[in-house]
Amino acid sequence: MRVTLSRLKEKGVTDQDITELIKGERQRVSRLKVTSDLQLLLVDYRAEIKLEPLHRAIYLLFLRHPEGIRYKELPDYREELAAIYHSMKRNTQARKKVERSIIDVTDPLCHSIIEKCGRINSIIRHTIPIDVAGEYMIQGEKGEIRRISLDRNLLVWENERG
Repeated sequence: MRVTLSRLKEKGVTDQDITELIKGERQRVSRLKVTSDLQLLLVDYRAEIKLEPLHRAIYLLFLRHPEGIRYKELPDYREELAAIYHSMKRNTQARKKVERSIIDVTDPLCHSIIEKCGRINSIIRHTIPIDVAGEYMIQGEKGEIRRISLDRNLLVWENERG
């Protein structure tokens, strides 16, 4: 048991999460609200998934595609991802740097998307109760479709576009 607890802590699981797991208290899955300025709010937890703009743009892209996306198909989504990212970045960053970031993250030969999704999932694990975090994470097997499994009935888009 001590080895298991030690491994969980190494992976970033908090003492509170471990206590909840031991008690058998299962958190219910919160509604996720995407605000008009593209913030990610966990309505029922009264929390926010705080992501850097590029990470948030990637997350929103996956939210928009419940069917999932294969990493090798990301070039097909480059324009959509760029539009999401540009709507957040406006004039705060050099245009060439934004374009380079989008190209890197949608290049299936570059590991940028793997790193970004890993970072997104890490932030989610530290924001959301451990027993429901998987509902919000971008998951899938190597070479297969990656998706966010959150029930889309729990997803609320503040603007009608989604």
